[in-house]
Amino acid sequence: MSNQVSKVVSINAAGRERGPGMRIINDCRQQLGDALCRWLTGIRPTISEELFLLADGTRERLLQTSYLDLRQDIEREWNIFVDAFRHGLADAVTVSPAAVQEIPDFPDFAGLQLVEDETLSEQIVIREFSAQLAETCDEQLYTLDRRIAALLGHEEPVAGENPLSPGIICQALTEGAAALGLDADSRLLLLRRIERHLHLALPALYHDINSNLIERGILPDLQRSFKRTPSATSAPATTTAGALKAAADNVPSPAGDLLGTLQRLAAARSGQMSGEASPEALLSSLPPLATPAPVNAAAISHAFLASLNEVQHQEWTPGASVLQNQVRVVRDSEAAQQVSPIESVTIDIVAMLFDFIFNDDELPATVKSLVGQLQIPVLKVAMLDQSFFGNRQHPARRFLDGITGVALHWGAGADENDPFIRRLELLVTRIQQEFETNVEIFSEAIGELETFVTAHEAEETATLEVAADAVIRREAEEAAAERVQAALKPLLEKPQPEVVRQFIADQWAAVLRQKALTHEAEHPSWHDTIEVAEQLIWSVAAKSDPDERLRLISALPMLLARLNAGLSLVGTDTDARSAFFDALVELHAAALKGSLSPAVPAASTAIAPAVSAPAAREAAS
Repeated sequence: MSNQVSKVVSINAAGRERGPGMRIINDCRQQLGDALCRWLTGIRPTISEELFLLADGTRERLLQTSYLDLRQDIEREWNIFVDAFRHGLADAVTVSPAAVQEIPDFPDFAGLQLVEDETLSEQIVIREFSAQLAETCDEQLYTLDRRIAALLGHEEPVAGENPLSPGIICQALTEGAAALGLDADSRLLLLRRIERHLHLALPALYHDINSNLIERGILPDLQRSFKRTPSATSAPATTTAGALKAAADNVPSPAGDLLGTLQRLAAARSGQMSGEASPEALLSSLPPLATPAPVNAAAISHAFLASLNEVQHQEWTPGASVLQNQVRVVRDSEAAQQVSPIESVTIDIVAMLFDFIFNDDELPATVKSLVGQLQIPVLKVAMLDQSFFGNRQHPARRFLDGITGVALHWGAGADENDPFIRRLELLVTRIQQEFETNVEIFSEAIGELETFVTAHEAEETATLEVAADAVIRREAEEAAAERVQAALKPLLEKPQPEVVRQFIADQWAAVLRQKALTHEAEHPSWHDTIEVAEQLIWSVAAKSDPDERLRLISALPMLLARLNAGLSLVGTDTDARSAFFDALVELHAAALKGSLSPAVPAASTAIAPAVSAPAAREAAS
């Protein structure tokens, strides 16, 4: 007796034993990984033969091709599968107690759209796969979990801390199947074939690990203090294992046939409904369903929906930092224990859906809070209409997709004062208050949401177009101003009366800017406008030569006409135009006399737009 006691490894002072404990755990991990890889290598011919028999037993051409293609992949690349499984197992199992994390119940999908049906089916099957393996290996895991807890310095097992658990094995098998590049249907088919045989092999592997730990003195006297009754354990285990095997023998459902998946999972779970879970505070007021074995399923479903109605109309009060998944609370309630197996699976799927939404970091918290208010209405829809999962055009699905899609487009900065948030709050409140069984309320909501988004986007587009036009116009004006300044510089540097210089710098510069906005620098119209200014400066210079006087007289009508046309183009004020032309009369008269043009102020006498040739000659003489 004393010798027996001396073999027991003390688990006091956990920190002191933590290092040796982890070394033992890592040895067990290595033992399990090596054993499973050897087992997988040996099981390949059996699975290959099973796939051949499946192909031979069906007349559907596509199914035959699917079975034979998978068989060929296994024959050629099974070593890739085994290697990926080994790496997946090593990566999933951590090597320090602080890093041992609970394997999540559900995958963390990126993005906020509803999960693809085939992906959701795969995740549900994997979760069930893990649960059934745990059921099959219950006796071995009872002692193994406690020995692992002792090695980690815990008095009792902590959920998810066992790095040798079936959940980790299933995850590694999934990664192995993914390494073969298989589609979702083929991955599920392969996992089902493996599962059939793993139920027989895994208990022995766990037994070997327990034996190894006993030899090392890890709780060698540990025994289970009770035996589970056949009604509580054996029957459900047999039922669920048999159901899963039967499902594996059936033809795999095509992608998108989620209802078929639900039915198979419901059959697999039909024997393991338990009443151990207690309802959370939120559902404490749900009416109890007295009979543990109801004789009227329709009445039970009706009563459960009535209970959901009570929860739906309670005020939504999410936690300060964490949104509560109400569907999970419903699932653990006493009322939910009485629903049918397929309804139980439906509750699980809807709970997963909202987990994905609440875990998405890209969604604003305000949107998550509003979506959270739709949990019970969406659960009711899913239970009333099984097409919710398979029909992408289902009004409730479209509304959820619309909310998440628009929210991502809107950006994470949306707050409670954002117009989208305000409109969404109105729609969600209406659904929460008014929805009973008519799903058309979701159709109306998605219609209003689409109308709002379309109108807002049209307004946003118009605003952006106006802003873009303003930017383009401003840039064009800046470029035009630079070109005008470059053109004016040599003109203003020439000798000329001040009145002409001022006219060119102000009024004619406006004409140049207009031309620069509408014509390129090489356009004839731009050069003509500059030429008018040059000709104006020449026209007021003294003309001592008779030929120059005649040339001026000939050019004056066209010059005055071009000046008037330019000023009309920019809408020059009539008074300003008349004042300049009055001054120009005196300047031209002085030029024809051969004297320097005086810097006269604007004259009060208007001039005609054109000067006749005889009058000019008379003035010149």
